[in-house]
Amino acid sequence: MKDKKLIILYVLMLVIGFTLLFSNSSPKTENQIAEAQAEKTPLTEMVTIAVAKRDIPARTIITPADYYFKTIEVTKRDFDKTQYVLTSSQINQHVVKNNIEEGTMIQHNFVASPNSREYLTLSLKAGEYIFPIDIEKEDAYLLNNLKTGDLIDIYVVYGVEQSSNRNDNEITLTSPSRNFSKTNIKPLIMSKKILFIENEMVNTKQNLGRINLALSNDEIKLVRTLMTNSTIVVYPSTFTQSLDDGMIMLGEQEKGWPLSERQILNYKQINKLRGN
Repeated sequence: MKDKKLIILYVLMLVIGFTLLFSNSSPKTENQIAEAQAEKTPLTEMVTIAVAKRDIPARTIITPADYYFKTIEVTKRDFDKTQYVLTSSQINQHVVKNNIEEGTMIQHNFVASPNSREYLTLSLKAGEYIFPIDIEKEDAYLLNNLKTGDLIDIYVVYGVEQSSNRNDNEITLTSPSRNFSKTNIKPLIMSKKILFIENEMVNTKQNLGRINLALSNDEIKLVRTLMTNSTIVVYPSTFTQSLDDGMIMLGEQEKGWPLSERQILNYKQINKLRGN
């Protein structure tokens, strides 16, 4: 009887032993695997972020001179790197929404993209307005070659005519000129930045698209008034930087027109086209 009890006891011990053996060697659960990987994963990482090199006022168009990149170590769980500017393409030519202090790590919500409507409002300086110019079919090359941020110049095309009456020496200007050999072009507004281009506007028989510029009130008065009965043309700018006063090429009395009664475009000071 004792032998039977001992045999049963030995069998139970073997069963329990094998059970424990196989339970310890069974595959780990998903939670156990995840916990093990988490223990091996570093809690910090190195991140390179754009930092303000100086105090940057609101409405500033960002250039590489305004920031630099700094590499720092951050805690993964406490630091959301997706909120910060990590590459130059995420900040160059963007406009600052509010003042940024020197040394500040720049976040995406500090700036507005050139492709956003918010950019258009913020990039305007005091006294500037968005002014659209329709592009006709013969000027399609502008839409194909220019982009947001490029500079353009605005000219008027005209001719100088003198009365055929012997007793009348009056000289008049016509736009466009009726005589090609007497055709002139006069710079009106120089080096103005394109805010945005509308390539997909509703096309008409004459127009293919539209470029939108930032002009002052005086510049708008000059160009818009001449548009009523003269030929205005747009060319890629001969300048390398945007000008606050785009009428620097005009004489003082011309800058005052049409607010004054003085004649605009003093023909004696105008360079003829002549193929130049």
